[in-house]
Amino acid sequence: MSAAPLLAALFARALPGLAARDLGLPLGALLPWLPGTRAGIADAAALDPMERALLARFRQQGLPLLGLDPVADAAPDPAWEPARDRLAWTPSGAPVPGASLTLVAGGTGEAPPAEGLARILLLAGRDDAPERHDLLLPEPRLAETYECLRAAASLAGPGWQQGGRHLAPQQASLLLLVPRPGHVLDLLVPAAVLPHDLPAPGGSEGLPLEGVRQLRLLPGALPPLRWRLRLDFAGAEPGPAAVFLDGLRIPARSVPGGLVASIDPPADRAPVLGLAWRDGAPPGLRLVTLEARP
Repeated sequence: MSAAPLLAALFARALPGLAARDLGLPLGALLPWLPGTRAGIADAAALDPMERALLARFRQQGLPLLGLDPVADAAPDPAWEPARDRLAWTPSGAPVPGASLTLVAGGTGEAPPAEGLARILLLAGRDDAPERHDLLLPEPRLAETYECLRAAASLAGPGWQQGGRHLAPQQASLLLLVPRPGHVLDLLVPAAVLPHDLPAPGGSEGLPLEGVRQLRLLPGALPPLRWRLRLDFAGAEPGPAAVFLDGLRIPARSVPGGLVASIDPPADRAPVLGLAWRDGAPPGLRLVTLEARP
């Protein structure tokens, strides 16, 4: 989803305090572009059993990925439940229960929205490869939400195309296209907010790695470009760590306080980033941030 960074920036600017869920794994979309996004799977039963088993190992801030554990999914979510705007991104065409806004990848077709719902057709992305996504929301909130999104589209830069119309009580459209090569921001994410397979959730000081032999991270949906990846550590130098992308070792070099590598993420799924130490990570080592630049 090459429009993900653009849509994330649009929603973050239009709806302050937004809580978000990305139910699009194994591809994903809003993770890691929209801060605080909780990751999950819309239809875990449809996954290959080996892929499902791999994703079941991951925890995000101590919780399983959404869609894999019904008990955990039903537990109170202090970030989601009190939020006025709750956005869920899904590859399915149906509204997500509990969400006030459902962003549907690829759109919902030409049939009118269900009774009580409205739809904003979003045409976003690169001007030579636009993507359609539909935002489903309660009909009484259409005008207000559309105006917030339209105002936020003022983030447009030179050469961008923008427009849209409030077409009917149940429908509006918004256009936001950027010239090639597109709208891809640098990425800087606290490591502890990303899904990972460590037993400890980590916190503001990072993920504790002392003695860990292997760590996997889900950095989320990265457009299929070459990225310069930097992992920043605290507490100690990372030492002779090996870096892996989807299980294959990739070249990495040490820099003061970190590791740097170039990665080429796949287009059809979010990559799995791995770190390994032959004798375990050094005492006191913490992974603090993940930085990526196209």
